[in-house]
Amino acid sequence: MILLLDVGNTRLKWAWLEAPELAPAGAVAHDATHRSWQREIEADGLRPHRIVVASVAGPAFRAALTLWSRDHYRLEPEFVTASASMCGVANAYARPAALGVDRWLGLISAWSRSPEAAVIVSGGTALTIDTLDARGRHAGGLIVPGVSMMRDARARFGADADFLPEDEFAGSAVGAAPADYVPRLLAALADRSIDEFAAQGATAPRVFLTGGDARLIEPHLSHRSEVVADLVLSGLAIVAMRGPVVD
Repeated sequence: MILLLDVGNTRLKWAWLEAPELAPAGAVAHDATHRSWQREIEADGLRPHRIVVASVAGPAFRAALTLWSRDHYRLEPEFVTASASMCGVANAYARPAALGVDRWLGLISAWSRSPEAAVIVSGGTALTIDTLDARGRHAGGLIVPGVSMMRDARARFGADADFLPEDEFAGSAVGAAPADYVPRLLAALADRSIDEFAAQGATAPRVFLTGGDARLIEPHLSHRSEVVADLVLSGLAIVAMRGPVVD
């Protein structure tokens, strides 16, 4: 049994892998106390023989997770980082590890589902958009503030601030309820990115939508997309099944 941990900026998701079966178990905020997420995982009552981690939460969380893993399970956690290539996917970054591991695993998961051109849109603390060409090469991407960060900024600067031009940029967002406004804005950005990438290829890319805010963005996306809630965990499972991760 392998414990898989997908640690974002504010939330931790985990799953149990009994190869080849993957059983997503839960998600919890990790910005309060370490014990809050530790208790949630321990409550499953399972003991892993490996712990494989994808984390973008920084060194302090990594240290806390390592101590917990050693104390509670007598295991050294295996931290995955982006590499130059893996599982048929080639990294576009000159320094491969500079690509966020969550984005890297999303690319691997998308390619394993179907080896074809794809766009992965992930809505979390940040919105990331990554493109994958028909040969499995990462073709670049972008990262912008996500739904919550955008809403916080709008609240801070005022609903009438003109830094988010509804009528010019978001199009159909004119007159939209405030709760819909930011998801529409981000969907418009994703649509533009998909259009530009599609124009470079012979066939339309497959579009994957993932992350905690995927369901908020989906209704406003003009392109057909597949919502995959656990795309990163699925990619983490693929990497974990290859064998021990050398950090």
